[in-house]
Order: sequence, then C-alpha cells, then structure tokens
Amino acid sequence: MILGIDTTGADLKMGLSHEGHVSVKSWSDGPRHSRTLLPQMLDFLNEENAVLEQLSALAFSQGPGSFTGLRVAVGVIQGLAYGLDLPVIEVPTMAVIALRAGRALQADDVLVTVHARETEVYGGFYCHCRSGTPELVEGPRVYTRATLQSSIDKPWTLAGDGAFIFDDDPHPLLSRTDILNAGAEDLMLLAVERFEKGLTVSPLSAAPLYVRETVAAKSRS
Repeated sequence: MILGIDTTGADLKMGLSHEGHVSVKSWSDGPRHSRTLLPQMLDFLNEENAVLEQLSALAFSQGPGSFTGLRVAVGVIQGLAYGLDLPVIEVPTMAVIALRAGRALQADDVLVTVHARETEVYGGFYCHCRSGTPELVEGPRVYTRATLQSSIDKPWTLAGDGAFIFDDDPHPLLSRTDILNAGAEDLMLLAVERFEKGLTVSPLSAAPLYVRETVAAKSRS
C-alpha cells in the first residue's frame, strides 16, 4: 500500500494505491501548513479504512511547483517515513502532467510547461506518454518563449499552466490542451511503477526538485 501527496499547486491532492486499486481525494483549502497536512493524510487513510502501519512506502509530487507547498510536503513525508521506517518515492511533477495528458489525449509526445515567474516557464519534453512511462528527452530547465521555441522541431502536445506564453502567438507545431496540472491518479500510477523498480530513496534523502538549482548545477559542471 502506497500513500502519495501532491502539494505543488493550488489544490492539495492525495492518492492511495493498494493491490491495483487507486483512491484519490483533493482539497481546495488555500495555504497549507505541516500542522494541517498530517491530519488530512490521517483522515484520508481513515476514510479508506487504512492505517499508517499498513503502508509500504510514501510518495510525493517532487516539483517544480509551489515553494512553500513542496517544503511542507517534504518535511511531513520525511518525518513520517523516518518514524515508520518506510522508503520514499520521488515523482517529478512534470512527468505526472505528461502522463495525464498522454493518457487523456492518446498523445505520445508531450511538452510540459509549468509557470516559473513572469514570462519564464519550467519545461520538459516527454515521449512515450500514451501508454508507458513518460521518458524525458529534454529538460527540465527554465525556458523563455524564445528558447522554448528553438527546441520545438516536431509536433508536440502542450500541457501545463505555462502554456500561456503562447497565448499571443500560437506555435504551429503545438497542439494545446486544457490539462494544466498533475492528477493524483497519475501520480500514483508513476509512484507504484517506481516502487516496483526499486526507485526509492531514504527518508532523509527525499528532496524537492528545484529546476533552477538543477540548471545552476549543470552550468557549473
């Protein structure tokens, strides 16, 4: 049994996967804090007739996304996983969005853009999104419209809330969707797959994905 949470956006989302069945729930309750997130997780488990001691792992949507939301999620996940001696599954948020778009629209190639600041977006190009695990072929990195446009050399399905950068001048090779964020069901599908492949980390190693830090690290290497 795996419990997953997503605090990267405006809504809090949770999912529980057990023996091939996935249950999900979301809350639109504004700002979140560690003191409220844990009780919500316990309430969700109670609604599913489950308890913490039944869990095999904890998963979280790793980002990029809300800075505060990610820090709260990581803190709660680390504390719970450490106390229960559970592994943690880090699931990149853009991969979740890519899977959601691929499954919903039967699209293999998905460009995910997440609003970063002003006219910048976090971007990731994914293939095999229709029926398998989204495979990252470029990114994640920070793009402007100009730098993103230079990487578009074939048709892509465009998903994520960063698609606004093409509002004034749509790109001819992009097929825009109304899928703006990650879904809890898709988070859990990827979490289960990563768990089965042994792609987990220790509680204290769990960390959010900050794309700007990733880009900076690459530029120094």
